[in-house]
Amino acid sequence: MPTLSHLLLIGKVISVIFSVSYTRLRLALRSLTHRLTYHPSSPSSSSEPLNIVIIGASFAGYHAARCLANSVPSGHRVVVVERNSHFQFTWVFPRFCVIRGGGHERKAFVPYGPYLGGGLERGSCVWVRGSVEKIEEEKNDNQDDDDGKDEEKGGCLVLRSGEKIKYEYLVVATGSAAELPSRVGKEDKADGIRLFRDMQDRIEAAKDVVVLGGGPAGVELAADAKALYPGKNVTLLHSRTRLMNGSFGPKMHEVAVKELEKLGVDLVLGERAQLPAADTETLSEVVLDSGKRIPCDCLIKCIGQKPNSSLIAELSPSSITESGHIKVLPTLQIADEAHRNIYAIGDVADTGSIKNGRAAIEQAQFVAENIVRAIKGKKPLEYHPQWFEGFTELTLGLDKSVMYFNDGSAEIILPHRSKDVALRSDQCWRLFGVKPFEDPSDLEAAKA
Repeated sequence: MPTLSHLLLIGKVISVIFSVSYTRLRLALRSLTHRLTYHPSSPSSSSEPLNIVIIGASFAGYHAARCLANSVPSGHRVVVVERNSHFQFTWVFPRFCVIRGGGHERKAFVPYGPYLGGGLERGSCVWVRGSVEKIEEEKNDNQDDDDGKDEEKGGCLVLRSGEKIKYEYLVVATGSAAELPSRVGKEDKADGIRLFRDMQDRIEAAKDVVVLGGGPAGVELAADAKALYPGKNVTLLHSRTRLMNGSFGPKMHEVAVKELEKLGVDLVLGERAQLPAADTETLSEVVLDSGKRIPCDCLIKCIGQKPNSSLIAELSPSSITESGHIKVLPTLQIADEAHRNIYAIGDVADTGSIKNGRAAIEQAQFVAENIVRAIKGKKPLEYHPQWFEGFTELTLGLDKSVMYFNDGSAEIILPHRSKDVALRSDQCWRLFGVKPFEDPSDLEAAKA
């Protein structure tokens, strides 16, 4: 029998569904109006449009670009600087590290472009493929009469190619860095596919697989590996006594433990591994602090994500937390009065929110709204993490997953079964306006 708190949570979920639908409708109507009224140059000036530059186009940056490309006032434009050839759909990474055949790993790389809603065609958005090396300040020559400080007048990005791009507003959405299965760490699709296939080969050839880290990626990969290869020894090693710690409640741990044990995964909790600093691919065993030894001929590390905050660390060292994240105000501006025109969103930002695509999209919508408000001289909105950003679907084997809701007072876990080994990758492609799984770059490569 559901409790009152569970019924209230169900009501909240229904409310969120309506809210999301309303937001999508509002954005669609705004986009239609923008197409009819936007001009790259200001009606009162024939000069070049002022740039709102977004560094990074994963969930946070790509959605911010979409929102801004369909709402930015005339005389401004969005410039997206992205180093990767394709959008990398990280949620499917653990699965595609395990399953072989069918070319599924290609589905993790979605072509960029259509999601911007025509912004590239009408000039409200410009796409630059490149890597930013440095952010340079640009100060006004005139001194402020009140405090003698220079007035912030934007700045300039220096790309690896040597190109320079001026900005009036800057959004840092550079995410975090890690190894597979959390991140691919390669800029080109072809290189990423090779890494996936190398991981698939390693797991298939192994006898004793040890997965280090009991977060979502570690749990999912361990479950998939054991489900696909029941004859292998698969061990999940986690330094804490509870899996899925952090933003997840105790019920998520209980469900994960139950399903992993049912599959036959060996769980070692509350133990740390003593790993050599050098290459770990030649290990024959993993030694724990307790002295216990675990046979291992394939070690997969699902730990150590680090925020890509070096650009801001060089520009504004005081804006970096001990964990390496960028300090932000509730307005999502970085916490530095000298750089109020710089914003940070997504995994790189210290927002207090869970680090996932849903939270990144919420932050993207807020930052887009605040930049438009800043251009128009309006007061900014404040972003505060919402409970629904923590909604999670966790796979627990090749055909089973659970959907998790937690509003702080109640947890709901709904089991789900699916035979789609590609984890609805086709829906991601459609969301981004691309026909599954047709990639123009594949045709170009075939012709070359």
